[in-house]
Amino acid sequence: MRIINLLLLGFIPLFLLAGCSPDVREINSIALVTITGVDYDEQSKKFIITLYCNYTPSASKDMPEKTLEWIASSSGESILDAARNIRSRAGKQLIWQHDKFFIVGESAARHKFYEIIDYFNRSREIRMSGYLAISKGKASDILQLKSESGDLITNEIEGKVRNEHLWGKSINIELKDIVNYYTDPNRGFVIGKMNISKPINSDRSVMILSGGSVINKGKLVGWMSADDVLSVHMLMGKKKWRYLEFVQSVPFKSEKVSLMMKILKSKTHYKSINGRPALTIDVKLKGTLIDTSGPILLTANRTLEQLEDAAEKVVQQQLKVSLSHFQRDMKVDVLGFSDFLRQYHPNVWKRTRQNWMEVYPTLPVTITVSASIPNLGMSQVLGGGQ
Repeated sequence: MRIINLLLLGFIPLFLLAGCSPDVREINSIALVTITGVDYDEQSKKFIITLYCNYTPSASKDMPEKTLEWIASSSGESILDAARNIRSRAGKQLIWQHDKFFIVGESAARHKFYEIIDYFNRSREIRMSGYLAISKGKASDILQLKSESGDLITNEIEGKVRNEHLWGKSINIELKDIVNYYTDPNRGFVIGKMNISKPINSDRSVMILSGGSVINKGKLVGWMSADDVLSVHMLMGKKKWRYLEFVQSVPFKSEKVSLMMKILKSKTHYKSINGRPALTIDVKLKGTLIDTSGPILLTANRTLEQLEDAAEKVVQQQLKVSLSHFQRDMKVDVLGFSDFLRQYHPNVWKRTRQNWMEVYPTLPVTITVSASIPNLGMSQVLGGGQ
């Protein structure tokens, strides 16, 4: 009898095990939203949501399992309304948890950017580690393009994001960082810019991730060139220093030399000039010789030192041009000088925060650049001449 009781006790947990539930979602019944595009129609005052989805159809002997894409748009009085309305077209259950990229159209960024970021931040379905960029034109036009590589559009954009550190002229920021920037009313910031362009020797339009979108006071206020984005990286992109490298062309001895540059250090210092706040930014770079338009004898007296000086002057001039554009043309604190003063010089910030928008455009900023070229490589004569 004791053995029977033990057996019965052993079988009881089996009855408690979960069986098939009607709530279980089969893989072929869902569609993963991997890119969300948001546009805004000024005439109708409606939001337009465009979704790029990936799904797996039911496999059979004649059709092996593979990933397909589905693109659909819907409008609504609000972002939530537009997102819900699109479900009337969806033959599968939409899952947002795997969404990696968000594209906001130009009109939406200029008029409703705050509402869009607020919605993304509040939605439990949205992953805050996803990247957001602004398209020059409509986001829906970007999502209707076919990928240049023939891969899924999601994979192609992800590759463009990974390639950022290899040239430094695009900028990609996660949603959580954008939300954090919004809490500071005294500064602007730069996020990614997407454009449609026709490459050389191509008759089809493709998606380009280059340059930046300038956000200030909760909306898009302008565009930033690729060179200016590189300046932003050099002057304040601390998180990417250890990975970022860029090509710098340097005029030298009637030739043109290409250097692969890396950022070793970029440090901002405060100083006072006649009682007024001023800043100094020291940038330290390391370069590697890549190629030249003609022969250069590296072992000649002071040749390498002169090349380092030439590289410093070229980079310093580019940074000065960009900084002047940020301060005097855009009048937007994209480099976060206000953050620096508030964190490291709070007394100075207390005196200037009330009229920061008047102080910033005329704030004296000195940029110094030091460049070293520690490696000559195997050849002592760059370019192969004597």
